[in-house]
Amino acid sequence: MSPEEYPSISLHNVAETTPAEWAADGERLYRVPAAVIEGLNQRASDRVRHPTGCEIRFVPDSPEAEIEVTLSAPEPTRVHTFWGPFQPWQPTDIGPEPTTLTLSLPERLRDLAKNEATGRFAPQVCRLRLERVPAVALHEVRGDCRPPDADELPDRRYLAYGTSITEGAVTSAPHLNYVTHVARTCGYDALNLGCSGSAYAESAMADYIASREDWDVATLALSVNMANGGFSPAEFRERADVFVNTVAAAHPDNPVVCVTLFPYFADLTETGDAEHARAYREALRSVVADAPHANLSLVEGPELLEVSGLTADLLHPGDAGMAAIGAGLARHLERVVE
Repeated sequence: MSPEEYPSISLHNVAETTPAEWAADGERLYRVPAAVIEGLNQRASDRVRHPTGCEIRFVPDSPEAEIEVTLSAPEPTRVHTFWGPFQPWQPTDIGPEPTTLTLSLPERLRDLAKNEATGRFAPQVCRLRLERVPAVALHEVRGDCRPPDADELPDRRYLAYGTSITEGAVTSAPHLNYVTHVARTCGYDALNLGCSGSAYAESAMADYIASREDWDVATLALSVNMANGGFSPAEFRERADVFVNTVAAAHPDNPVVCVTLFPYFADLTETGDAEHARAYREALRSVVADAPHANLSLVEGPELLEVSGLTADLLHPGDAGMAAIGAGLARHLERVVE
């Protein structure tokens, strides 16, 4: 089933749906089409079938209209109901038993002054934002609603590829990862294609990103998963060269920003391998320097994140670290995006 088969809503950052394994009549949300998933490593193929950055969006036909959305997940998780940019006080718990959320525009938002600027999203747009794990299935949508119009959404889209850091693995909530910070600061709609533990710069993913016509700017954070996964710097450079040039060549008018490794335990611990991390950063620098594409640029990961912004595993940024990365990347994008 494709997202187009839900005419009253919009499935954001969802490429395809397929019958859920854990619940009858539920459609699991995929971030990448099944045909692309077949070309990814096993862990990445699992990760892109999880809903990092996915949203179920709709606009009620009237302020008083009640919309019912039924969801399930194989394990307990939470749904964060935003109205435009306005976040909820508390998320809603869901699990294996299908749960129906009954939603209507909050009373004070109905009374919001018409001249109040609310940023990139109109306040009448309901956005059900999902956690990065576990998987989620959509069962049913009932009530009078429609997909958001273009003028109710950001007019530019930002696509991010990377690791669990891009997915926001340790953030307190899904709207606190650096991808969301960048999107909020720059006024973009975010497309998150992070692959926790499995961002191996594979050609299937590069070809897929290159084939998409729905993004205006991209960041490629390459890739601590490869540095920790047994790939030599030479092997990394070879894959990164193909990946980066494939994406940049297909979209010559769209800025593509490569991000070198953020500081992590290889740099910071007595038993780490700082030379390995330096070699990875130099490999990505050389890929960008040698590429014939004017739309390519590079940001140094260590310039975006201080050590104190990491969590105790000395790998994943915490909430403050994510905010710092987002602020630094946003400044770079504002320089390179016309």
